[in-house]
Parts: sequence; C-alpha cells; structure tokens
Amino acid sequence: MTSISSKKHTLNWPAIKWLGIVSLFLASCDTPKEIGADLFSVEVGLNFTDSLRVNSSTVLMDSIHTGGNNTFLLGSFNHPVLGTFESTVFTQIANADSLLAKNVSIIDSLKMHLVYKSFQGDTNQLQTLQVYKLKDSLSLSTDYFANTNSVAAQTTVVGSHSFRPRPIRSKAFNGDSLKLDTLHFKMSNTLGSELLAKYSDKTLAGGGPTFRASFPGLMMKSSTTAKSALIGFSPAYSRMTLHWHNPNDTTKYSVNYYFSLSSAMMTEVHARFNQFKVSRNGVLANLTKSGNSIPASTTGQVTYVQSGSGLVTKLDFPTLMNLKGNRNIAVNKAELVLEAVDGVDLNQTLSQLTLLSVDANNRPIRNSYGLGYVQSEGGAGIQTANYNSALNAFTFNITTELQSILNGRKNNLGFLVTPSISASSTGYTKMMSESARFVPLNALKSKIRIYYSYIAK
Repeated sequence: MTSISSKKHTLNWPAIKWLGIVSLFLASCDTPKEIGADLFSVEVGLNFTDSLRVNSSTVLMDSIHTGGNNTFLLGSFNHPVLGTFESTVFTQIANADSLLAKNVSIIDSLKMHLVYKSFQGDTNQLQTLQVYKLKDSLSLSTDYFANTNSVAAQTTVVGSHSFRPRPIRSKAFNGDSLKLDTLHFKMSNTLGSELLAKYSDKTLAGGGPTFRASFPGLMMKSSTTAKSALIGFSPAYSRMTLHWHNPNDTTKYSVNYYFSLSSAMMTEVHARFNQFKVSRNGVLANLTKSGNSIPASTTGQVTYVQSGSGLVTKLDFPTLMNLKGNRNIAVNKAELVLEAVDGVDLNQTLSQLTLLSVDANNRPIRNSYGLGYVQSEGGAGIQTANYNSALNAFTFNITTELQSILNGRKNNLGFLVTPSISASSTGYTKMMSESARFVPLNALKSKIRIYYSYIAK
C-alpha cells in the first residue's frame, strides 16, 4: 500500500488580512444555524493506492443468440484446450426480381456464390461443403440460439463442393483487409428445375412471403471436422443464381436468389441462424451446464473467454471488503486490468470484452431488458474494454461499481467477463456470436488498481 501525501495551499498576507475583516463582520451577525456543520464534521484521510487480488475461473454461459446473423459460419475450428467448434447454417432464400420463365424454359445451371468474410483455423486442409433442403420453415419471430435450435432437413444433397479455403486479402494503408475471395460451385439441376417451375404461380415467381412459405430454405454444413477451418461468409453479398434459356432463343436469362433481403421499410425479411456444436477436451469437458465453473488453478492459471462456445471468465474479489474494515471509503478511481497470456494470436483473439453482473450461481443477471451489464463509467452504456496490444491487456474502469459494493448497495459477487454484447433498437441486450474467436487470460496477472481515501464522520 502506497501513501500519497496531500497538497496544502498556503494563504498569502493580503488574503489573511481580508479573512480577518470578514471574520469581524460575521461576528457581529447572528450565529449561522448548522450551515456547513456536516462538512466540518468530516475527517478526510490521506489518499492511498492498492492492488487487490482477483480470483478467476472459467464458467459456462448459455443463451448465445445467432438468429438474424450477419455471418454464415461453416466448418470447424480445433483447439488443443478448447476442443472442436463446429457450425452449420440454416437460412431462407428469395429472389428480388420476378422469375420470368416460360413453360418451355430449359435450365442451364444453378450456381452458388459464397463471399468470404472471415476465416479461423487451418485453411490448408481440404473441406467438403454440403447443401440440403429444409423440411420446416424458419421464422422471423423466433429467437434462435446457437446450441439449442435445429430445423429438420431432407437427406438428399442438393449441392456439394470440396475446396481448400482461399481467403484473398488485399491490404489497405492501415493494414485492414479490404477484399476476400468468393467460393463458386454448381448446385443440382434437380433443385434448379424445381425453382424454374415456380414461374407458373406469380406469387411464387416474385419471391415474396408465399415463396418463402413454399420453399422453407437451405441447410449448409461441412462434412469435415478434424483440423479444418471455420469460414465466415457474408449473407448480404452471397447469392445463388439460376440460369436458363428458351428454345429457339439465343438470349440467356438469370435470376438471383438472396440470403439477405430488406423490405421498403429496411426490415430484414429473411430468417437465418448458425447452429454451433462444441466438443471440449480435458478438464473443460466438465463444463456441461450453465453456471458450471472450473478454477484457474486447475487450468494452468489460465481462464478463457470464447465467442459462441459459452466459455466466459468469472472474477471474484475476496479481499475487497477487507480494504474497508470499519471505515468509510471514497473510491477515487478503480481499474480492472486483465492481461492475456503471452504470444496470443491476433488472428484468433477477441478484440473487445464486456463485464456482466452475476448472481450467486455464476449465471448472468437478467431483467426485462435482457442481460444485466455493468454500466460504462459516467454513462448508461455497456461497459467494454478493447484489447491493447502494447500492454497485452484489457482495462475496465469500475470506479462506480466498486464504490457501490463498498457502500453495501451491491453484493460482492464479482463479474462475468464475456465477449461484447449487443443492444437492439429497443435497448434489449443479448449475447450474439458470429465467430469462435477467443482470448486466454493470465489469472496470476489479473488485478484491481484502486485509488481511495478513508472518510470518517
């Protein structure tokens, strides 16, 4: 504990002279009635700094939303500690332009175009992507979760493609990726003929809600799970194109089927979600239910936060209340510093973390507005911290939170450190995931830096 001496300003002689005159004037007036009595009865102690110990553990959290996602995650990602992370895509399709075919039209091809958005894992391995028709429809009114929702699919493959991922990246001046490759492959002519036959019903040919009800959608999955890559594709830029021609006509016709469409009111009209399956290794395999916890002492003093898998880090502050004793404390500033392990792979690392309030069962506190997050200092927003590569750490300002705990307004139950959460236009907060990115945190270097003063009345 380090003591910081306070600075006291010395009054100059003119100031003392005027102070004496003011004192004589006040002495001739009535005695003030309790004005400032509280202020003068308070003793303000010296300022102190301290570093408080933090206990860490890896906890399993449920309810990861993936509906209405901006990324199609396909394939798998394997990690020696975290295990295997697999993702399958369920999505609707629809055409924006009318299908102007004839009863004599002949199909030329049906082609899939999936635009790369991100990748994670070993891109040197051969992967096989398979596409199936869904049996049941998706719904825009359903909250789809990564590990609990599934939709029945037919057994017939309507598209298959073996490939090695080729994410081509051109660099901007600041190092950001500007361009990614597109995966092209043919779908079955049987599916193309089925789509071509929709011309006869104008409500189907237009690709509107009637079409989406009659054609439930597609499931896309990778048949390769070991040592492969988890590929992110953009539903906004990807498409499937139907090509056809008419007899005795040299003109070639085509229509695009999209995975993401918006109405005139800019509201998404397609339902889609990613389904995650996680197979964990070693001691982390014991995390089977929400709230299950494994202390850092059994995982090499490393805890994990991973998007999509539900792995988050729980922090406890066992010595915090010892700081107070039987005195009152004013917290001038408090920072929670979480260091990553040395040598993290920036291509796999989460760039932002969030703090959530937690209950006694290691589960996030929920209310009518969703997840109960720790508010940002000085505002009502979500408390987040960005990765600082120079410090290899995430730093949160938790001044108000610690003051509330020390004053008894909140219980000392700690926090959950999670991937960043999102808030809807109505303010509802939830955990969304579109990757398997993760960060391993060094439990031995996690700490709270606190600057405080003792106040006695």
